[in-house]
Amino acid sequence: MSTISFSQNQPEKNEASKGYNSSHAWLINAGFGFSNHGVPIYIGGEYNGFHPDISVGGVFSYHNRWDNKHNNSAWTLSALGNYHFNRLLNLTSEWDLYAGANVGFYGYSHNATGFGGGIQIGGRWFITDVIGLNLQFGGGTVSGGQFGISIRL
Repeated sequence: MSTISFSQNQPEKNEASKGYNSSHAWLINAGFGFSNHGVPIYIGGEYNGFHPDISVGGVFSYHNRWDNKHNNSAWTLSALGNYHFNRLLNLTSEWDLYAGANVGFYGYSHNATGFGGGIQIGGRWFITDVIGLNLQFGGGTVSGGQFGISIRL
């Protein structure tokens, strides 16, 4: 008795998980910023269901700064867009390298408000398929960068 078997080449684990999306269309980010105006906190979200290399979203940040004479605060509410380089650089879904731009509103405690924008470049390292660490440079009008966690939904 003889048997014939046909096998199909299975992709390696890393090949199957290439790209930014990794079957999660939403991403929530939260953490602390760094700037010369104090330590902002931020929370934001991104959606990449339109294209695997592009995400759009928004971010809110707030900070207080106390000195000897004044209590100053600032906030921003911005829309953002990012291009993710994972497919271009052939990276696994454990990593997410991106760059983009943002535009939005800001306000300061001394009644100054306005409209501004900025650019950002950053990266994420996902410890699990869902939870990662985020480091970003650049940004809007309140912070010069951000460090925090990212959660894929």
